[in-house]
Amino acid sequence: MLDLNNESDDLVLIENAIVVPPTPKGMGKWQPSGVLDSKGDFVANSISWSSSTLPVNSEPKMPPTEAIHDMAGTHMFAGISYGHFGHFITESMTRIWALDQVRDKIDGLVFTPKNQMKDNLRPFEVYRELIDNFGLAGVPIACPAEPVRVERLYVPKQGFGLGDLAGGSRKFVDFINRHAGIDVTPAGAERIYISRSQLPADRGGILGEAKLEEYLAAEGYAIFHPQKEKKLAQLAQYKAARVVISVDCSPLHLIGYVGNADQTVAILRRRSLDFGDLFARQLTGFKGIRCLTVDALKNDWLPLNTNRPSRSSFGEIDFPETYRTLKEAGLIRGETPWTPLTLDERNRDLHRIEAMHEMAFKPFKPDSSFQTSIQAADQSG
Repeated sequence: MLDLNNESDDLVLIENAIVVPPTPKGMGKWQPSGVLDSKGDFVANSISWSSSTLPVNSEPKMPPTEAIHDMAGTHMFAGISYGHFGHFITESMTRIWALDQVRDKIDGLVFTPKNQMKDNLRPFEVYRELIDNFGLAGVPIACPAEPVRVERLYVPKQGFGLGDLAGGSRKFVDFINRHAGIDVTPAGAERIYISRSQLPADRGGILGEAKLEEYLAAEGYAIFHPQKEKKLAQLAQYKAARVVISVDCSPLHLIGYVGNADQTVAILRRRSLDFGDLFARQLTGFKGIRCLTVDALKNDWLPLNTNRPSRSSFGEIDFPETYRTLKEAGLIRGETPWTPLTLDERNRDLHRIEAMHEMAFKPFKPDSSFQTSIQAADQSG
């Protein structure tokens, strides 16, 4: 179990440490990887956690001597490198807090890849502007595909993560508040809605998002599409915004890194998971941001080949309830309540999503008022 409040032995120095990446075939979660000491014992601080009770990696076996490459000097183990944006900016950054203690003592950071890639350093190239502004500028990074014996290796304990780890440890929060986005000048609209309406296939969202955008644009909100902006522009916008409305999604983690206590963030629940409260834990715990969770979810619409809400599912929300909650919180001013998404509007958007994903969708809760495009084609043919 990982206890973020326990700071005992949260940074250890291992001589002749063996960093073991996952095998090329990979095993998903719980795959063997991490750090062994010179005797082959698993270093507990190298365990990564997706929650306080759920480890991501398991103890690897000592590799054959001939398979181990030597890495001279002193380095810091930085955990698992993820390719996915949300997991990278959270789970790949969980040990950077220790840099303030060892920065002048190390030659660089050593990661293990979540899954072996053609180029394991690719995520660090893609997200370079972000990690430079998280306090890692100028720090060399290695992510070896094969086991390495590191002459001296600092191994910090994870200080942040998903689930019940979203509040972060004291040292991690202090590090972020000292470094993240400090040199980025705020720029952009004061009221924004973080949209998912133009994301590619396999990324979920909410049904009728175009209608929601129309309502919010009329209230003076700029519709912000993060994937269309450079990384520094995203940080600048998140620093400039006074009010943010968003579904539960990865960009909220960036606000937790670079935001401020003068901000208000409203989180629209888009799936039957408790992510809104977890995001709020980071936003309030890191920056003292005022958070409002808007729970107006009516149903989840899932890809036909899945059985539970996920990042690919779409939420059907109650527009009048969303209006009421935002209005009561003072985040919108219009006197005319928002109208519900009509059955025709909902079904048209579902069919649009099915065409984009090239896959049928189904309701999480039974709903006889919708036919997938596949069902409709079967009945018409």
